[in-house]
Amino acid sequence: MVAIRPIVVCVAALLVFTACRRNEPPAPETAAAPATTSSVATTSSNPNPPDPCATSTAPGGVSQIPPVQISGSVPVSVPLPAQINSPTQIRPNFDWFSWEQFIAFNWPASSTGRGNAQSPNDPNTFLKAAAGTQTVWGTYKANWEVFNQGNARPTPWDSWQAAIPAQCTKAKPGERELLMSSKGNTVLNDGVQAFSFPLVDANRNYLFYEVRYGRATYDFIRGADNDPSSWLYLAKNLSPPKQQTMPASTSSPYSLGAVMIKAAWRDMAAVPKSQWSRYYVTTAQVYDPTTTQCSAHDVGLVGFHIAQKTKDFPEWVWSSFEQVDVLGGLLPNCAAGDTNCSQVHGFAHRPTSITLEPDPSKRTPVNAARLNEIPTTPPGAATTDVNATFQKALAGTPWAYYQLVITQWPTNGTTFKPIENGGAYPCWSGQPFPANGAVNLTLETYFQSKSDGFGAGGNSCMQCHYGAGLYDYSWGLKRRPHA
Repeated sequence: MVAIRPIVVCVAALLVFTACRRNEPPAPETAAAPATTSSVATTSSNPNPPDPCATSTAPGGVSQIPPVQISGSVPVSVPLPAQINSPTQIRPNFDWFSWEQFIAFNWPASSTGRGNAQSPNDPNTFLKAAAGTQTVWGTYKANWEVFNQGNARPTPWDSWQAAIPAQCTKAKPGERELLMSSKGNTVLNDGVQAFSFPLVDANRNYLFYEVRYGRATYDFIRGADNDPSSWLYLAKNLSPPKQQTMPASTSSPYSLGAVMIKAAWRDMAAVPKSQWSRYYVTTAQVYDPTTTQCSAHDVGLVGFHIAQKTKDFPEWVWSSFEQVDVLGGLLPNCAAGDTNCSQVHGFAHRPTSITLEPDPSKRTPVNAARLNEIPTTPPGAATTDVNATFQKALAGTPWAYYQLVITQWPTNGTTFKPIENGGAYPCWSGQPFPANGAVNLTLETYFQSKSDGFGAGGNSCMQCHYGAGLYDYSWGLKRRPHA
């Protein structure tokens, strides 16, 4: 078990931007009304009821980056100041939370069980870890361990036993298998319409993706052994659909709630060895479209999403990281003069099919631009400043070559109503900040603009996942259950 991280949430800070935990799933007829609204008072004494989507500001409040902590204990709350005047003001607090999660999830894993950190209170365990050391999140359960087990019941959390996907028959228990060629689709479920297309890097290699679940998420989906109706990996137990609510993280007592992680990997074969120290590199069984089987490759982490559901932010806190060489290195910059690429879409040469091209010579590298800049506000404590602070603290490790590109969070956790009950984004998705443009170049290359993201549910984490709001923002839980 990891040690408890001493973080205190200042509850008074939530008086301006309310973020109360969602209670038990409301019945459809009551879900439409925000928790603070009285229908009687609204009709009898207030002909102009308050807008449930409105936000207010208050004077005062400064922006400050909390001190860096090199710890293997996952933070479960955001340390907020006593006085808040805007979401921008408290951005460094959320960015700090994102970075501290990044450190804790990438901490060297204990050899005991799954999801446990080795010596979480010793910073040198992280700062001096050998290249390729297994990370805590790398021991989390892969999505196929719960959704691709056929008639077999998924194994308990600490077990490494699972039916390995047929494409990776040479893999051993505990080895990483990379099968997903686009974030919304996978060869394990290629009958489902993809959210996106494959991504071809500068070396004409495909990027590959994986999704992993923390213990609270996995156990919630796996259900209780003595209650087959709670086995949510079975579609019949999600019919008819009803609101699902996963466990939330709490600080008192300390409890790590639901966590979902998505990662993007590049093939390191064509990357000069002199640059490998700039990546977290590990070995994985990677799907080969030529042989239609997996084989061992050295892969480097280039994109990383973290979503954690907390007591104070029930629509989850969403954090997204990239390796610093993604733009211009992994993905070539837009060609000079191609404003359609650099200003309109943020990409060029997107593959025309979700089917993987077996012949690398027939693949075209995707060009890219960053349409949504890494935030430079508030001055002196912007995301760019938080990045510099953490990169300095992590100097000498591969983790110093990663950067946070965005943190997105609900500013009012009481305003939730799923689409199925008449909800609409952004109001009924917890009023996210920022509402749009929260994307990652490796994970949402083709959804950087509002127009391109429209058909896929939006161009931010919370907008896209709001489409699965009834399933507590988990597309895996909505799309992957089987008969």
